[in-house]
Amino acid sequence: MEALVGRRIRSLQALSPDMAEDELGRRLTEQSLASNDGLQSLNRVLDSVRKYRRLVVRMIVVGALLAGVAGLLMSPSYLATAQLAVDVRQSGAVDALNAGGASAAPTPAAEESTIDTHVTVLLSDAYLRRLLPTLRALEDARHGAETGSRTWMQSLRTLLGRTWSATKELLLGKNHEPDDGSALAALKRSLKVGQERRSRIIAVTSTAANPQRAAEIANAVAQSYVDEATRQKQSDVEYALSSLATQSSKVQRDLAKAEEELKASRLGQPSPSRDAALEWQVTTLAQQFETLLRRRQELTAKGLTAQSDVSILATATPPERPTSLHPLLMIPPAAIIFALLACVLAVVLNHFDRTLHTEADAVEALRIPCAGLIPSIPLEPGKQPHYVLEEPASHYARAIRSILVSILASDPATPRSQRVVLVSSSIGGEGKTTLAWSLGLYAARLGWRTLLLDFGQFTRRPGGESANLLSVLAYGRPLADAIEHIHESGIDYLPATSFGGHRLRILADPKIPSLLRQLSDTYDFVIIDGPSLLEAPEARLLASWADHVLLAIHSGSTDREAAQTALHQLVRTEHLNPAQNTRFSSVLTRVEPLQQDQFGERAKQLVKRTWGALCRRSKRAITWRTWRGDAIELKRSGSPKLNPRNWLRSD
Repeated sequence: MEALVGRRIRSLQALSPDMAEDELGRRLTEQSLASNDGLQSLNRVLDSVRKYRRLVVRMIVVGALLAGVAGLLMSPSYLATAQLAVDVRQSGAVDALNAGGASAAPTPAAEESTIDTHVTVLLSDAYLRRLLPTLRALEDARHGAETGSRTWMQSLRTLLGRTWSATKELLLGKNHEPDDGSALAALKRSLKVGQERRSRIIAVTSTAANPQRAAEIANAVAQSYVDEATRQKQSDVEYALSSLATQSSKVQRDLAKAEEELKASRLGQPSPSRDAALEWQVTTLAQQFETLLRRRQELTAKGLTAQSDVSILATATPPERPTSLHPLLMIPPAAIIFALLACVLAVVLNHFDRTLHTEADAVEALRIPCAGLIPSIPLEPGKQPHYVLEEPASHYARAIRSILVSILASDPATPRSQRVVLVSSSIGGEGKTTLAWSLGLYAARLGWRTLLLDFGQFTRRPGGESANLLSVLAYGRPLADAIEHIHESGIDYLPATSFGGHRLRILADPKIPSLLRQLSDTYDFVIIDGPSLLEAPEARLLASWADHVLLAIHSGSTDREAAQTALHQLVRTEHLNPAQNTRFSSVLTRVEPLQQDQFGERAKQLVKRTWGALCRRSKRAITWRTWRGDAIELKRSGSPKLNPRNWLRSD
C-alpha cells in the first residue's frame, strides 16, 4: 500500500464495461446530432439558394458584366525599366585626393551603403520634385502628338477619368487644381527603384497607362540622376581645386617669408642654430608647395575628364505588351465573388422572409399536408378558367388531377365520401376561385355530377343576379330555379348572393345544413368557393359543413402568420358540427414552372432536330455515292449516259 501512496487510482465504476458502452453510445449520439445539425444547416443554405436562384443568377451575370466592362474601360498598365550601373571605386576618389592618399578598394559594407544611398536619393521627394517640370513638358509634347491618332476606347477612358475626378470633387466638396503634391504622389506610386539581386545595378521601373509614357518616365529619372551626379562630381572637383589653390597661396607666402628671413640672417650676424631652423622651414614649405601643385594638377586633369560613379547601363524602351491582366481574366473571380455575395444575400433574405414558397414551407408552417402545387396560367378577364379543359396534358391539368386524387385518397375506406370541398384563403387574390372552378371543370369532365357553390365575388360567373341561394332561403324559391347548368363544361352553378353583407344571413340560416345535405346527396362533387377570411370572417362557418377544406396559398406572397391565423380560425369551427370529420389541406397556387422541364423540352427538341438533319445528310450522301458508282460503271461499259436528276426522280 505504501507504493500506491501519492498515485491516482481510477475507480472501478469507470472501468465497468456497461459504463464504457454508455459513454461510447453517448459520444456517438453527440457526433450524429452534430452531423445532423451540419446537414440541416447545409440544407437550409441550399434551399435558400434554390429559392432565390434567379437573384443569384442575376447577380452573377451582373458581376461578370461589370467586371468585363470595367476591364475594357480600365487602362492597361505598361512596365518600362532603365538600369543604372554604380562604380563604387570612384565614389571616394575625390575624398582620397583631398586627403592626399590613393583610393583603396571598397569593402562590401561600403558598396551596400553607397548603393542604398543612390536608391534613397532616387526616391526622395526633393529629387522627384525637380523632375516634375521635365515630365510635364514630355507629357504635353506626347499629348499633342497623339491627339489626332487617339482611338475611341482611349477617348472613352479619358472621358470616364475626367467624369470620375469631377464626381470626387463634387462629393468631397473640393475643387483643387492639379498641384505638385498630387503629381509627386502619383509619380511615387508609379515609380519603383531597387537593387537587382546583390549586384551593383539599380533598376528604375516606371508603370503607366501608355508604353511611351512609361519609358519616358524611367529614362527621365535615370538620365536626370546621372546628369546631377556628374554635375555634383564636377562641383566637388572645383571645390577641391579652390581649396588647394587657397592652401597653395598660403604655403607660397609662408615660403617666401621664410626665404627672406633666411637671407637676412645670412647677411647679418650669423647664428648657426637659427639658420638651421630657417633652412628646415624653407625645405618643409617647399615640399608642401610641390605636393599641393601636384595634387592640383591631378584634380585639374580629373576635372577635365570628370565622370560620375553612376552611369546608364540600359535605357528603357516602350513595352509591346501590357503587364496588367487581360480584361477577360477579371470575369471569373468577379463572378465567384458575386456568387458568394448572392448566396449570402439569399440566406439573409430567406431568414427574414416570412412568406411561403415551397411545399416544405407550407407543411412546416401549417402542420397539414399539401395537396398540390398549382402553376400560373394565363387567364383573360371576364372568362371562365377553361385552361384545364383546353390543355389536358399541361402541368396545370396534372396538378388539378393530383389534388383530386389527394382528396379522394384522404379516406381510403370510402374514397367517394369526401363530397363537399371548401376552397378558401387568408386574403384575396390567392387564386382560390380559379382553383375551385378548375376542380369543378375537371370533375365534370370525369363524368361526375358537379356543383359549384359560389360564396365569393367571382365576376366571371355565368349566372344572373335574379336567382341565388339567398332567394331560395329567404323567399322559398325552388332550388332548381337558382341552379344553372353550364352546357359547354357540364357543371352546375349556384351563386350564393351578389352582396357580401348577406353571407352571414345565409350561413346562419337553420335551413343551410339540410340544404347542404340535399346537395351532397344529389351531386357527386360539391365545391364551395368561399370568400377569404380577411374579407368575410363568417366564412369560417363553411368549414363546419365541408368534408375537405383546401386553403389556397399564393406561393411567394402569402405571409406565414396570415396563413396560420386563417387555418386556426377554420379549425376552431369544428365544434359546430361534431359529426363532421373535416380534413384540411393546403394548396400552393401560382407556383413558378420548373426550369428543368423547359430545359428538358428544349434539349429534346434540339436533339430531335439534330438527329433529323444528320439522317437527311446521310441519306443524301448515300444516294450521291450510289449514283456516282452506277454512272462510272455505265461509262466503262459504254452504255448511254443517264441523267442523274431524272434517275433520282424515277427512284
